[in-house]
Amino acid sequence: MKIITEEMNYRKQMCEYAIKHGVTEAAKRYHTYRKFVYRQLERYDGSAKSLAFKSRKPHKHPSQHTESEYELLRHIRKYYQRDGLAEMYVQALKRGHKRSYGSMVKQISKINKESGYKVKKIRTSYQKHIEARGKYPGDKVQVDIKYVPKESIKFDTLDKKYYQITAIDEYSRKRKLKKVDEKSITHTSKFIVTLEKELGFKINTIQTDNGSEFVNNHEETKELTAFEKTLKRLGINHKRTRPYSPWQNGKVERSHKIDTEKFYSKQEFTSEDDLIRKVNRYESRYNNVSRKVLGFKSPNEIVEQYLI
Repeated sequence: MKIITEEMNYRKQMCEYAIKHGVTEAAKRYHTYRKFVYRQLERYDGSAKSLAFKSRKPHKHPSQHTESEYELLRHIRKYYQRDGLAEMYVQALKRGHKRSYGSMVKQISKINKESGYKVKKIRTSYQKHIEARGKYPGDKVQVDIKYVPKESIKFDTLDKKYYQITAIDEYSRKRKLKKVDEKSITHTSKFIVTLEKELGFKINTIQTDNGSEFVNNHEETKELTAFEKTLKRLGINHKRTRPYSPWQNGKVERSHKIDTEKFYSKQEFTSEDDLIRKVNRYESRYNNVSRKVLGFKSPNEIVEQYLI
């Protein structure tokens, strides 16, 4: 439904005056050209809506995307959308795409609308936490643990619960995942022992929250946990986030949210071996996906580039 504007009423009055007194008199009265009056009369059907402004959008543009480019982007979207826009852009470039990243994002958004895909809005009302990011691979590694959703487990666990210990390097975003059947200091300590070897570089600082699987409650005891003792023995600094401030461990927390949305919600595990195998495959995939924040490189490429 078109809204009747003052301009449309103005043109309607002009047309009615021209019909009654002639085009020349209408042009004089409304301070315009006779050609303009003729054009409006050709459109006028007795209603103001017939005189509404028409779209000035051009039907064609010399730089518009071709149908072959649209087909390429549809193909890329189909197979790589779950990996993010940066990976989609890198894959498109490998297949001969010549446009900019911003141009591709705009066209992907258009394709999403055509297919009825709903894009989640990102909340921007809260105040962002300003953090000191690692300056090189291993400078600062965030570690946390998450619960594996029971909805994705399709085998008899004998009342056991499964957890995922995650370490993510702040500089390269490279991750290491490990599945355990208990949320305890024993498992987190063992995880740390081999972490440097698994990531492929020396670790300077590890940051964790104040969970009992990492540290003791300082109000109850000052004694170090096995996790803290292991870090001290390995020569790795330990940094704790402020209590009730999960955003300070934002990278690992965000990666856990991505795991839930893109991995666990779409997987079914038929055995413990199946769970471990699929998580290892997912970890490998994650470390080889390009990201915009890394300059359209993957975590493994950033590490390799630094170590050369």
